[in-house]
Amino acid sequence: MKRNSLIGLAIAAAVVVVLAVMVAQQRTSETKPAGGGGLMFEGLIGKVNSVASIEVNNGDEVFTITRKAQSWGVAEKSDYPVQFDLVKKTIMGVAELELIAAKTKDPDRHGALLLNTPEAEEGGSIGLVLADDTGATLASLLVGKTVRAGGERRYVRRRNEDQTWLGSGGIDVGKTPLDWIEIILTQIRHDRVRKITLSHPDGDHAVLERMEQSDFDFTYMEIPDGMRALAPSKLNSVGGALAFLSMKDVRLASDMNFDPTDASVTRFETWDGVVVTVSTIEADEKKWARFEVEFDESLVLETVPSAASDVDESAEGTEEVEDPHAVAREEAGTISTRTRGWAYALDDHKMDQLR
Repeated sequence: MKRNSLIGLAIAAAVVVVLAVMVAQQRTSETKPAGGGGLMFEGLIGKVNSVASIEVNNGDEVFTITRKAQSWGVAEKSDYPVQFDLVKKTIMGVAELELIAAKTKDPDRHGALLLNTPEAEEGGSIGLVLADDTGATLASLLVGKTVRAGGERRYVRRRNEDQTWLGSGGIDVGKTPLDWIEIILTQIRHDRVRKITLSHPDGDHAVLERMEQSDFDFTYMEIPDGMRALAPSKLNSVGGALAFLSMKDVRLASDMNFDPTDASVTRFETWDGVVVTVSTIEADEKKWARFEVEFDESLVLETVPSAASDVDESAEGTEEVEDPHAVAREEAGTISTRTRGWAYALDDHKMDQLR
């Protein structure tokens, strides 16, 4: 190769390297403005698996998300399970939180960034404490206003320090216990419900049913003597009670009295065999519900041949037949596992539909 060609290649390579360095420096300057302070909690990234609790102070209440064995729950809600993805995002968000730019040190200006103490009447922050299983604090900070310009960022400061910072990332802290919990209990639509049986403590008993799956309206099959029949729209609203049914609060069912002499009981049967029995009571100025869920194959409406009936008996081999009711069976099991042993406060509208 000619000498001039070698020199040309060398110059080109040098230009590429210089350009790469310039681009890297530009990206660094974009993500790390002057005045940055590095990671907010140096070394925490190596201790994320040691985090055993997350304390949240929203100014109105302090609650703790705690780790028990392989699960996490809200300590103040009898360790009711929380969504692990939210736990992971919160812990990693704090561990990777980078202090991009120093802001005010003036306590009188903290409120404008929502970085006053959580208990402050105005401009209060969300207090966050990560601790290990001995109770030792791994990270303690106040989380303030979100800034979305230039990527989601958030104002933060270390507890007991006046210096505030613009931090990288958008630490999305659940402000209340319910923000950490999957609040949807059931998602059984009106068109799936075949039969509803309502029983009240006073002995009143009513049965609503859809005779054909294509029917929309429920019909009274039984009604207490002297009871006035509800309009079709009211009956149909009962059939939709389990559609996106969500909780407002949760307690251990064993801490409440669901005695049959005090509770109203509503039993829902679906066309595909899911049975949901809901017992409801009033206590502590709230309306509570307890769930019992099962799959009953005898209730399944056989509108099409099952997978088992399509098997060619003359075929060689003994291949295992797929369960034609697997989806409904799994749904019942999932709801039962989630709700067993718990009582849920529901809003008045849903409770009226259930009673």
